[in-house]
Amino acid sequence: MHDRSLTMGDHAFLAFTRRFPGEFLDIGVLLYVGGPPLDLAGLRAHVADRLRAAPRLTERLQSVASPAQDSHGRGAKAEQASPRWASRGDVNVDDHVVVTAVPEGSGDEGLRRTIDRLATRPVDLGRPPWMLHLLRGHSVPGTLVLYRASHVHQDGGALYRALHLLFGEGDETALALPPAFPVPRTGDYLRLAGRNLRGLAPTRALAAWGGPARGPARHTWVTTELDALRRIARRHAVTINDVYLAALAGALRQWSLPEWRRPHRPIHALMPISIRTSAEQELMSNFTTGVRLALPCGEPDPGRRLVRVAALTRRLKRGGGLGVVERRHLALAELSPGASQRFLAHVASSGARTREVALVASNPGSLRCRLAVAGRPVTGLVGLPPLFVGRQHLSVGLFGYGEHARVTFTASASVPRQETLADLWLAELGELAELAARGSRR
Repeated sequence: MHDRSLTMGDHAFLAFTRRFPGEFLDIGVLLYVGGPPLDLAGLRAHVADRLRAAPRLTERLQSVASPAQDSHGRGAKAEQASPRWASRGDVNVDDHVVVTAVPEGSGDEGLRRTIDRLATRPVDLGRPPWMLHLLRGHSVPGTLVLYRASHVHQDGGALYRALHLLFGEGDETALALPPAFPVPRTGDYLRLAGRNLRGLAPTRALAAWGGPARGPARHTWVTTELDALRRIARRHAVTINDVYLAALAGALRQWSLPEWRRPHRPIHALMPISIRTSAEQELMSNFTTGVRLALPCGEPDPGRRLVRVAALTRRLKRGGGLGVVERRHLALAELSPGASQRFLAHVASSGARTREVALVASNPGSLRCRLAVAGRPVTGLVGLPPLFVGRQHLSVGLFGYGEHARVTFTASASVPRQETLADLWLAELGELAELAARGSRR
C-alpha cells in the first residue's frame, strides 16, 4: 500500500464537504463511444484490466493519527486524525461500474435529465471517489458512458488524467504541462496584491439570476469545431480562451439584455488556473488557483468585446507571473493539523460567493490522447463542470477532444431561461466567425 498527503486544494474541498453535510462538488465527463454496443460485463472487464496499472485510481481517504499541536506549534500528547490518500489494490469494480437507465427512447433531453438526476448523488468518499455509469435506454446512437468523480480528489487536469488511465490509447499524455514554475519575483507579488485589492469590489448582481440560487443543477451543452475557434483566434491574434470568454460575455449580455442599456460595472467570472507541473501529471489531486475576470457584457460590439477580453488576459499574464506565487506557496506549505476547517471551506467555496463572482468559467484545454473503451473508439466528449448547488448560479466549461470543442453550462434550476445560454454562446461564436471571415476577405 502507498499513501500520500492531500494537497491544499484537496484539504479545502474535503473541509467544505465535512463542514456542510449534504453539500458536495463532483465533476464529470460524458463519453460518446462508437462501434458495436457495449455491455456491462465488457465495460467492467476493461476497467478491471486498466486498474492493474493505475494505482492512483485505487486511492481512498484514510485517516492517519498525527501528533496534535498546541496554539504555539508545540507537540502535545494527544493525537488527531490527518487524512491521506491511500492506494490499495482491492477495488471492487462492480461498485464503481454500473448501469443507469435513461428514459426509454429519449434523446438528448432525456440524457441531460439523467445527468441532472445523477448530479444530485454525491460520489462516495468512503471508496476510491469515482464512478462509471453505462447509460441505457436512450435513442442516441452508440454507447454512452458517464464518468463522475469527487472534486476532493480530482481537478480538471486530474479528470483528464483519469480518462487517460482508464481509456487512453498510446503513450501521449492527457495534457501538456510545464516542467516547473519560476521562482516568484517582487513584481509577481505586487501583481497578485493588485488583483486581490481589485477583487474587493463587489461584482454586479443581475436581476436575471432570479434571486438566490435554488434547486438542483441543470446541464446543457453545445458543440463546435476546434478549427472554428482557431480561425477566429488567429484572425484576431488572440487565444482560443479569449474567444471562449468573449462569446460567453456576449451570451450573458443577450440573456440579460435589458440590464445592459446602462453598462455600469461588469459581472465577474472566476477563471481557474492550473499550477500543476509535468512531474505531477500522475497525481489525481487539486493543483489549481483562480483569477477574477471582468466580462465586458456592457460592450455591444462582438469584435470590441473580444479585444477587451484579450487585453485583460494579456495584462493578467504580463511578466509570466500568473499562478507563480500560488504555486510557490503550494509547494512550500504543509497543512497544520490545527488548520481551521472554516477557513479551508471558505477557500474551497470561492466560486460560490456571488457577491464576489457571478460565475465560474473554466477551460481545462483539449485532451491530447485518443480514447477507446473495450476496443471501441470514443467519438465525443462532454465535460460537466461542477456547481455549488444552492449557492452558485452558473458554472461554464470549455472541453476539447479530437476535432471538436464542447461548452457546457451547469446552472441552478432557479436560474430563468438557463437552458438558452448554450445556444446563445454558439450564436455569439458565429458572430465572431463572421467578423473573422469578413476581415480575411479584405
